[in-house]
Order: sequence, then C-alpha cells, then structure tokens
Amino acid sequence: MKRVFVDVDTQYDFCAPGGALFVAGAPAAMEPCARLVRAAVEAGDVVVGSVDSHAHDAWEFATNGNLGPEGAKPNFPPHCVKGTPGWLKLPRTLPERFYFVPCVDDANAAARIPAGTQAVYFEKEVYSLFANPNAARVLDALCPAGPVEFVVFGVATDYCVRAAALGLVAWSAERPDRAGSRVVVASDAIAAVTEAGGTAALDELQRAGIALRTTDALLAG
Repeated sequence: MKRVFVDVDTQYDFCAPGGALFVAGAPAAMEPCARLVRAAVEAGDVVVGSVDSHAHDAWEFATNGNLGPEGAKPNFPPHCVKGTPGWLKLPRTLPERFYFVPCVDDANAAARIPAGTQAVYFEKEVYSLFANPNAARVLDALCPAGPVEFVVFGVATDYCVRAAALGLVAWSAERPDRAGSRVVVASDAIAAVTEAGGTAALDELQRAGIALRTTDALLAG
C-alpha cells in the first residue's frame, strides 16, 4: 500500500512559543512530526501538507470587520501572514527539496511540481488543505490508482488536523480506484488548541473510521 505523509501547519505561529496563535502542546509534538518527515524522505514516500497563508486583512482576524463564509468570525489574532516569520515552517519539518502550491486555481498545478521534489505544501486560508483548489488534482497525480495510507500529523487537532483527515477520507471515498485507502492520525504528533476540542475531534475522527497510532508504531510498520 502506498503511504503518504500529511504535515498539517507545522509553522512558527502555531508551534513555537511566542507564536501569534501558539498551540501549547505543539513543542512536544514537533519531534514526532520531524521523525515522520525524516522517515518519509528516507523511504522515498510522498510528503504533502498544508500551510496557513493569510493576507493582513484575513476574515479570521479580530483586527478587522471582514466576515467569512456564512458570516463566520472566529476573531483569531493575526497569524501566518504570508511573508512574515510566523508564516514559515519549522526547519526540522521541511525536507531539502519542497514546493508550495499557491491557493489559486491552476489546472496545471501538478505539472508545475519540479522533478525530485520531496514535499508539496498547499497554501490555504481556512482549515482544510482541500480549500486549496489544486489539492485534489495534485493528490490524484501523486497517488496513482490503488489503496493509499495517509499518515496525518501536525496542528491543531481540533481545527486543521481534523479538517485534513476528514477531507482525505472524502477524497478516497470519491475515487473507486483508490478502494481500500485509509487515514491514520499519529497520536503523539498532534496538539489541540483546547483539551476538550481535541478530545471531541479525535472521537469524531475515529467514528469516521480513522485510526490513531503512535509514531513508534507507524515507523515500525
């Protein structure tokens, strides 16, 4: 079974103390995240992921009056503004050769990925990596027909990890030629904004058929 590692938002603003939207449990999760990325690169497995990418006036931010879909307004502090230090990924989660896919519809997005790329990251403005209009088509290109095991890790469990995992279940279900695919969350390589939110998210993911396994168990095969 083909294995794809899915790195969700391991960026400074979420994962480093002092980050604009720091997730308290993130530092403990980063070494398992880094181990998973290293293992993927060493095995030649596919790494995909997401990076939160905002403009200064993003509707999520409490600093403006802009509203999101259906009037949503989470009032987060400004974070992951593209071009700022907080937007950057932690170096230990970044392979040597990587490619960022802009959040702009591009029918040729997959063809633009350079040969030899070790990781592909989808820029996004909301929780799910599938908010990037190129995500599904790039995954189609990176994952030929046959079952796929997606190993999901990163932050935050109750927001973007949850959305990525559920999105991958939906992507697999919509493709009969990927029958038998599964999604696994690395249970020690994630962190939640709140304990209650993280518990609720993991309960929901398990009800959706998503397994939880430790990094040691995943890397042991």
